[in-house]
Amino acid sequence: MAYAQTVGLNAQSTPFAIPGPVGHGVSGHVPPSGPGWHEIQELSSRLEAVEAENRWLRDAVSPERARPLSTVTQTEYQESCGDIGGACDEQAACTDCNWLDRVGSVCKDGISWNNGKIRLVPYGYVAADMIASEKTYAILGGPLFLLPAVPPDVPDSRFTFSAQQTTLGCTITGPDLSTFQSSANVAFNFFGDRPVQNNPGVFFMIGYVQLRNDRWRLWAGQDPDALGRQNTNSPSWTTHKQSGNFGQIRPGFRAERFFHLSDNLTTSIYAGLTQQVVLDFIANPTVAGTDNGWPNIELRWEVGLGPDCGGQRPLMFAVGGLVGETRAVDFSGQPVPNVSTTWAVVPELRSKLGRWGFQGEAFVGDALGTYNAGIGQSLNLITDEPIYSVGGFGEVFYELTPSFTVGVGYGVDDPRDADLAPNQRSRNETYWANAIWRLSEQWETRFEVAHLETDWMAPSVSNDAMQYLLSVRFNF
Repeated sequence: MAYAQTVGLNAQSTPFAIPGPVGHGVSGHVPPSGPGWHEIQELSSRLEAVEAENRWLRDAVSPERARPLSTVTQTEYQESCGDIGGACDEQAACTDCNWLDRVGSVCKDGISWNNGKIRLVPYGYVAADMIASEKTYAILGGPLFLLPAVPPDVPDSRFTFSAQQTTLGCTITGPDLSTFQSSANVAFNFFGDRPVQNNPGVFFMIGYVQLRNDRWRLWAGQDPDALGRQNTNSPSWTTHKQSGNFGQIRPGFRAERFFHLSDNLTTSIYAGLTQQVVLDFIANPTVAGTDNGWPNIELRWEVGLGPDCGGQRPLMFAVGGLVGETRAVDFSGQPVPNVSTTWAVVPELRSKLGRWGFQGEAFVGDALGTYNAGIGQSLNLITDEPIYSVGGFGEVFYELTPSFTVGVGYGVDDPRDADLAPNQRSRNETYWANAIWRLSEQWETRFEVAHLETDWMAPSVSNDAMQYLLSVRFNF
């Protein structure tokens, strides 16, 4: 640093040391040979600018390296919910301890991939399922209904291990479009291209693009039905579909408008044009028919009451409906003259007060097999006339601790007998009790005991059975 001191520089004015000429100490006054003061000052400024630019580039390319990722434990999450009875704790988002959503943004920072303005965030879960049933049921990986009863002396129990429920997905976020945030979503599981036919393989579940802001959500592609949005806590992938749980996975174009009327009152209106028939879930196409050249029209109105916590409110009720047409086909898939109106009305209710909660929905309508109503049946096998059906489910749950929830429920799907042909299903009902244990941020275990009864039109014989379901999941 001898030369730097000679010319009046110090460590603050330059980031590097410049040795003085040989033979001259700190107090030497012999002018050095080489660059002058102005040249050195200019070089120092340029080096500082280059270093600043390098730091900026490193942060832009890999922002995660510029800051340590925070860690959120389950205990910290539970403490953040506060004591039971607090304003936020009375809401579903806190008291059901859905802490995966709460900490998801922290975890996703560590596994996301960025390419310019596009960001990809993987998500999903790996599941190991066990299903034990006294009688044989449809779909190995998730019971829908029981097959007709066999003579008492014929063994008919079933025990299934499956990992087909494992779900892999990716959320893709892009640059904003005006006031809208743009994104896309893709997800797969492993039930195969026709889950009801028990052919394991990759099954395309979700694939849509969307634009969203505080007032609008606009999306197009394949997504779970926007009608009948309530679901059970069952460990089964089928979640008591065809036993009162309305809805399916369906492609279409959709729009939803949100209205924030006050801190304790919100409402939204949904409208959609969706695919009438979803062939992936039809074991016998002649029972469901096909579309008649135009989509289903769907509408839904929702009201939320109470203070907001994590996007949910203590009380939510909604009513939705749809109308469309189903064209019958013969056994070779050729159209026949009969065209039926498909319609439904679907009320929903969800409440969450303290540790107690309720979720449920009901439905009534015609030709609703592809919405998992009518026990998966839309048309009479012989006359091709629509099947009228009513049903619904209700589930009461209670949180023993923020990480352990128990619940009981009942669901029923009851097609009108007069609309059915021989060997069609006439009633499907399920009673169940389940539990959810969230061991950590990633690990979750669900267990359920259920009694399922399926009635058949003669000459098929009705059947009933106890079932035991277990699912162990690693969420990411």
